Amino acid sequence: MLRNSQHSYGLAARVFHWLSAIAVLTALFCVEINGFWPRGSAERMQLLLWHIDAGLLTALLLVPRLLWRLGNRPPVITPLPSPLVQRLAHAGHWTLYALMLLLPLFGVLTQQAGGKPVALFGIAMPAFIAPAPGLRHLWREIHGLLGNLLLIVLAIHVAAAVWHHRFLRDDTLTRLIGPQR
Repeated sequence: MLRNSQHSYGLAARVFHWLSAIAVLTALFCVEINGFWPRGSAERMQLLLWHIDAGLLTALLLVPRLLWRLGNRPPVITPLPSPLVQRLAHAGHWTLYALMLLLPLFGVLTQQAGGKPVALFGIAMPAFIAPAPGLRHLWREIHGLLGNLLLIVLAIHVAAAVWHHRFLRDDTLTRLIGPQR
């Protein structure tokens, strides 16, 4: 089923979720392992290009994902969590969405402020700003801080899903991946 049902996410929501997860994890992985190669090496440059592609893909997936979410109510969790837990989950999801937009934005600003072009899968993007070396450092710092925040929020997101599944034994996780057989 393409659309969400009362008890589970539909195919579209699942595809958006897992494609976004793969793109985010790819971007994080590429930036975390780049220190194994020396600055200026071909391997490190390739990792940066993959990091940029994954980040931009994350932002591009966000638009249809949010439109789909706004038009397709999430399935109800059974049994229903407390109002506090529901508010925390809602805040966590919207924090993830904000980070999936802000991180690529500040990544692009960082590159372009440094006078470097940005491309998605080899297709050049227009320059949104003129080179601004003074701002490049600030935007790079913001990008890095947001990346660290993303790691924290993702860890909480995954831990919460496991907690709901293993300890609360509700259907939070199975709504997204299907029932365990």
